[in-house]
Amino acid sequence: MWEYVEVNTLSRQKRNQARRRDDNRGIASEANPNSEAIELREEELVARKELRELGSIELHTEVEEVPGRLEVDALREEVVVEREPIGQVVSQREEPREEDDVLIIPIYEEQLAVTKRLVLRERIRVRRVGTTERRLFEDTLRRERLVVEDAQHTGRVREVYPTPESGAESDDKDPQEGFMDQLVRKALE
Repeated sequence: MWEYVEVNTLSRQKRNQARRRDDNRGIASEANPNSEAIELREEELVARKELRELGSIELHTEVEEVPGRLEVDALREEVVVEREPIGQVVSQREEPREEDDVLIIPIYEEQLAVTKRLVLRERIRVRRVGTTERRLFEDTLRRERLVVEDAQHTGRVREVYPTPESGAESDDKDPQEGFMDQLVRKALE
C-alpha cells in the first residue's frame, strides 16, 4: 500500500539568488563605482511529494456454496396412434409413407373365403404432438468471492458495496449485509 506524503523544502532559487547577488555586485561596481547595490531576498517553500510504503494487503479467493435454482421449459414429444378401419380388398401391398408429418402404416390380413384375397383391414396414423412442461432444477452451486485482508492492520483498506441510492433495490436491506449476501438473498427470492 502506498501513500503520497508532502514534504516542504527550500527551493533551488535561494542558491541561484545568492549567485545573482555576487554577479550584481560586480555589475554595480563596474557601472558606478560609488554606488552600492541593495539586494532584497526572500525564501520560498516548495512542496515535494515522496512515495513511501505503509503496508501491504493480501488477496485470495474462497469458494462458497450457495443454492442455485433454474426453471426451464422442456419440449417433449408424444406419439398419438389413430386406428382407421378400412376393410377394403386390395391386390398388392403399400409401403409405409409419410404425409404432412404423419407416418401412415398399412396393416394387412388374409381372410378365408372361397378365394383368398388381400384386404386392407386398417391404417395406422402415427403423428408427433409437441407439449411444453415447466421443470424446476435445484442444486448447490460453488462460486468464488474476493477476501481482502489488511496484513499490517493499517486501517486504510475498506470494501465498498452498492447502496440503495446507487441502483440496488429494496429498502428492507440490512446496512451491514454485504454485496454477496444481497446476491444470495436475491437468488433465493
